[in-house]
Amino acid sequence: MRHRDEQFPEHVANVVDYARRNRESPGPSLDDIYHDRALGELEMRGLDEPRVEDYFRDRVFPQPSYGDNLERSDRQPMSRYAVPNAGPQFKISNPIPDMLYGYSRHHAFPNQQTQLISMGNEMDGAANNQGLMYPFFVIEFKGNGGDLWVATNQCLGGSASCVNIAERLNRQLKACKSSKVKPVDSTAFSIAMNGTEARLYVSWKHSDLDYYMQKVDSFLLQKPQDYIEFRKHVKNIIDWGKDTRLKEIRESLDTLLEESRKRTSEAAKSRPPPTEDSTSKGKRHKPPPSRKSSSSGHDTKQARSEPEDPYWQWSETAGQYYHVHSDRTIEWAPPTQQSPHPESDC
Repeated sequence: MRHRDEQFPEHVANVVDYARRNRESPGPSLDDIYHDRALGELEMRGLDEPRVEDYFRDRVFPQPSYGDNLERSDRQPMSRYAVPNAGPQFKISNPIPDMLYGYSRHHAFPNQQTQLISMGNEMDGAANNQGLMYPFFVIEFKGNGGDLWVATNQCLGGSASCVNIAERLNRQLKACKSSKVKPVDSTAFSIAMNGTEARLYVSWKHSDLDYYMQKVDSFLLQKPQDYIEFRKHVKNIIDWGKDTRLKEIRESLDTLLEESRKRTSEAAKSRPPPTEDSTSKGKRHKPPPSRKSSSSGHDTKQARSEPEDPYWQWSETAGQYYHVHSDRTIEWAPPTQQSPHPESDC
């Protein structure tokens, strides 16, 4: 945790500036906030955490609609492998954020499914078992009697896990050794709040073992001007996640897939042609099954019941068979092979 007066690194400062910029879209007026009695009740009655969360969920933190690139999970445990290993003296418990923003696997990455499959469950950017990918925004609520320092500690663990997930992608990009590689911005935001105050933090990775978090600003939510500023920051952070950050991740996944295909092609060209003796002695993987046509129903049944070689897997997105080697490189079968599940003839 850094002091608030310390200077941000340049890449973090750029994202913080994005969060602070003015918005053109209309929002509530100062008068609207001043006369919002539901907001006033949060202070006057000292309402508990669920009531605080209910109020701001409806007014500040949007629930993405079906088909949106963005996804929000509420009170879902983050995957254990998402949590960074900072050593035994700084063990981080498994975060369960009150709210967590990231991306929908299928809607945000429709053209990157093949690469995500090849990366495996622990490396594909998944934050939880709900399919939320590459998270970037953590929110922790407390009732007015709750301790915001507890919420801040929860933000530390949750945001560090967000950063760690993005950094795993950067490690794969670094190993790629391509001139096209550009690391993604692994910066993440978090908020600790109750019915009267909100504290906005930003987190990033400083070194191999050090994760930093620093306060961006505090907002007194019962003051109309502060409330509007707080809402503006939240909306801008979500817009940044949906736009700039998502584009970077998509481009990085595309680069990894392109480089994997290139390495597979180069390796295939460098292999000496097999001799008759070597192919008869060594283990051979049969080519992917192709769609067979036959005028006989018996022949069709026999073709469909033929066991498939487990060496090959079918990618619906790419429309090709592929095999993932132990080093995570992908070998693609010739594109002439057809789907193992052809449409049935009527």
